[in-house]
Amino acid sequence: MKKIFLILTFLAALLNVNAQEKFNQQFLEANTLIEESQYNIALPIWLKLQAEQPDNFNLNYKVGLCYMHSANDKAKALNYLVKAVQNTTKNYDPYSTSEKKAPIKAYFYLARAYHIHNEIDNAMLNYNSFIEKAGKKHFMLSDANHGIEQCKYAKAAIANPVNIKVSNMGDIINSPFQDYSPILSVDESTIYFTSKRTRKDSSNYYIKNIDDGKHYEDIYVAHKYDGVWHEPELIGINTEGHEATVNISVDGQTLFIYKDDNGDGNIYISKMEGEEWATPFKLGSDINQESYETHAHISPDGNLLYFVSDRKGGLGGKDIYVCKKLPNGEWAKAQNMGSSINTPYDEDGIFAHPDGKTIYFSSKGHTSIGGFDIFSSIMDDAGNWSKPENIGYPVNSTDDDVFFVTSADGKRGYYSSFKEDGFGDHDIYQISLEDATEKPVTLLTGIIRVIGEPELPSDAQVVVTDNETGDLVGIYKPRKKDGKFSIILNPGNDYHIVYSAAGFSQEEDLYIPPISAYQEINRGIDLQDVVFGNPTNDTIPVIAGTDTKADTTATNDNNWNYDENSELQKLKAIIESLNEQIADLKERLANAATTTNDNDRVASLEAIIKDLKTQIAEMNQANVDKVNTTYTPSGDVIASYQEYFNYNVKEINVSDSKYVEMLNKAVEKAKSGKIIIDIESSASKVPTKTFGSNSTLAYKRAQTAKEILLKSLKEKGISSDKITINNVSSNVNGPQYNGDFQNTGLYEKFQYVIIKIR
Repeated sequence: MKKIFLILTFLAALLNVNAQEKFNQQFLEANTLIEESQYNIALPIWLKLQAEQPDNFNLNYKVGLCYMHSANDKAKALNYLVKAVQNTTKNYDPYSTSEKKAPIKAYFYLARAYHIHNEIDNAMLNYNSFIEKAGKKHFMLSDANHGIEQCKYAKAAIANPVNIKVSNMGDIINSPFQDYSPILSVDESTIYFTSKRTRKDSSNYYIKNIDDGKHYEDIYVAHKYDGVWHEPELIGINTEGHEATVNISVDGQTLFIYKDDNGDGNIYISKMEGEEWATPFKLGSDINQESYETHAHISPDGNLLYFVSDRKGGLGGKDIYVCKKLPNGEWAKAQNMGSSINTPYDEDGIFAHPDGKTIYFSSKGHTSIGGFDIFSSIMDDAGNWSKPENIGYPVNSTDDDVFFVTSADGKRGYYSSFKEDGFGDHDIYQISLEDATEKPVTLLTGIIRVIGEPELPSDAQVVVTDNETGDLVGIYKPRKKDGKFSIILNPGNDYHIVYSAAGFSQEEDLYIPPISAYQEINRGIDLQDVVFGNPTNDTIPVIAGTDTKADTTATNDNNWNYDENSELQKLKAIIESLNEQIADLKERLANAATTTNDNDRVASLEAIIKDLKTQIAEMNQANVDKVNTTYTPSGDVIASYQEYFNYNVKEINVSDSKYVEMLNKAVEKAKSGKIIIDIESSASKVPTKTFGSNSTLAYKRAQTAKEILLKSLKEKGISSDKITINNVSSNVNGPQYNGDFQNTGLYEKFQYVIIKIR
């Protein structure tokens, strides 16, 4: 019997040794994972050990510590940390498997847990307990004091919440996985965001990040049509690694993304080419260094680049830096934005508002109420930034709030957050800032279409210049899928806008008066969409009645205003008379069709209408023949070149094959003698603010043609003594302008230059 007892005692001791060994191994493994900041992987191990020893204060601390470093489960830390602080020690050994007590800094994490729970008084109590117990040299003292300051700001902010409405963007955008870091086009019709979802084709199903067991970051895009968001699509620049959204330029042509680069975080940009994003490339200058760069955004005018870095020499942690664009297009050396923006704590998530003078960013300093808060700052006329202003609770919570972007009017914000009633992990939300002051900017939106083209040609663009200074404001590309464009215009300026596509162009001058609030000009409502071409003829205005679609595509031909004695005036009178007859016949035909069965009468009326349409079509062609000003060489002219211009264009196209042919003939002639040059130019009577007057525009066309031709001849080796400029003339021609600048076929025939070589 005694022998059996000894055997059982031995087996129990052996099992206890094995259990202790297993505990020690798991303890050391989880400890190593914490040292490597892999809290999510360490957590299940600590939870298992704590379940075995629920009164082990150290294990409760370890579980609480892991939860405090989680993305969404910080709330679960509180009960474990409340248990941990019941038995703490200053002589804490984090590596000892026999350590049963918690460290003094458990009070700090408990304070932080209360802080996140909005139990501000309990948070301040435990911050103070940590300060009292930790000693004057503890490395976390400054963090605890800062936590107390944040609690004071939090109490005031929670007592005075801002008026907002928060709405989840729905299951079209969000998924059961992490969806975050939203960025939107200025008209809020396109959203890019980062997601860790399983791809639609399951190509990343087995590809997961060892650090958190989740898919790598991918970038998605979704578009809104008729007020409805459509299913997000994976954009083409994603790889098997991390790609995350950072920001997008105001013109929608430059996408800023973050790439991990094996732990060396860097900012890349991708340029829109057609409807696809090109292969991203790393930002140059000294923007990306061996330090950690996390975020970037470019000013609306493209001249300032803001970015975030934790490089040496900053004010502390991650700071916001700015680079100015040099005249050669390169970026200057980065400059720290200084103590007005940066603090000894981390800054991140920079966003430059389309008004060009407001930035939003996240900071753990300033008047943060806990973790990262979102702040705004406004640049004055001298280039100085105002004191950052906390945008308020509950937009800002007592946890981290980063990656916030706003609408052009400043009335809506977009951000990501984890909420219990969401679709899974982090979701993307829209915030309506009910009491926010509207930003004084103007958003010009519209659509460019080319009739007969299944999709918008790749050369479609909108060019905006400042009428007063002549400076280029920007070149904007419409969305290829539907031709939609969005442009931010600052108030108090006079703009010249050129819309072009497929060789067509249309121009207008638009004055934006000084305003104190946001306004939107939609060309589909206030103006007309920009439509080029028509089903009958791409260049000559169609007179109503020549085509079954003529009633919807015809231009204002009844506004022609030629001299009364001209042949065209007579044509105009005949056409107007025929149009009146057609209208009368259509009305009578409609009555006949509804009030009588006399099919013969209906057929007769239809035959008359058909005949009238034929006559009008013939007169249209006669009109084309009469206004055609194409120059035909004659006499001793050995070569010639003629080019027609869009509104306000004055430079000839030296790559045109006909120009090259004329130049080559001129060179051959010059080799055996002299060449004589005549230049004639013309401008239409469409007003031009860019050049002040049509006479000036015509003159500049002639002079520019002369300069370009002389330069071309010089480059071909023809000396000036071989060239004689005989005559350079300019005139204003064509019909009087009647506000119908869209009648390009009518006016552009008088916008030309002719070069003759003899």
